[in-house]
Amino acid sequence: MQKQRIPYLLTLFICCGFLLLQTSTMAAEEKFKTISTAELKQKMDAHEPLTLIDALSSIEHNELAIVGSINIPSSKVTAGNPLMPADKASLLIFYCKGPKCSKSKEAADRAIALGYTNVMVYNDGLPDWAKNRYPVETLVDYPKVEIPRLSPQEVQAQTASAVLLDIRGDEVKDVGRIKDAFSIPMDDLEEKFSTLPKGKKVIIFDHAGKQVNICAKFLAMKGYDDLAVMDGGILAWKRAGLPTQ
Repeated sequence: MQKQRIPYLLTLFICCGFLLLQTSTMAAEEKFKTISTAELKQKMDAHEPLTLIDALSSIEHNELAIVGSINIPSSKVTAGNPLMPADKASLLIFYCKGPKCSKSKEAADRAIALGYTNVMVYNDGLPDWAKNRYPVETLVDYPKVEIPRLSPQEVQAQTASAVLLDIRGDEVKDVGRIKDAFSIPMDDLEEKFSTLPKGKKVIIFDHAGKQVNICAKFLAMKGYDDLAVMDGGILAWKRAGLPTQ
């Protein structure tokens, strides 16, 4: 009898755990609604009251953005930010670079935590908007420069002579840090780039190699002429078995 009860209790425990996980996942998904490209275009054409927010860094926003949107990087969705609407019932729609970009969802979560009650995410984001040839704008023409791409092993060989610039935000720092890397999150780089030393090579890395190119173009525009980027970001560094802190 005791032996028969053990599989039953184990099955019951697994089922309860699955239901709890499913409920938690559904609750997380229901925090905010998503909006399609067609629905967003319709709202904007009808001049419905809304605030469309690009959750990327100011550097990325200046390169390409949806016309009519404002820029509040996800890390700057805070109570003290004057760009956040005073009316917490107003419609906020966050976007970034498509379904694989987490910044819009992070920003939406932050807005909800601040008490905003009408929050949406435009999940298809800038790529789909541009693909449909809907209005976009470039606010800054960054220089067209060829930036050398280095493997993690090549970067490690230059750590003594170069400045390693880590542009990741705090949300991914738990993946690990490279010893002695200079940290300026991408969201803060436009304001803090001048703290980077000049006269030394600057090697830029991020989480997965997606933001380094635009960062390098920005720094080139600001007079940094010895630049390189690390292919694949910190994830490639770790896959190569190189040390992190």
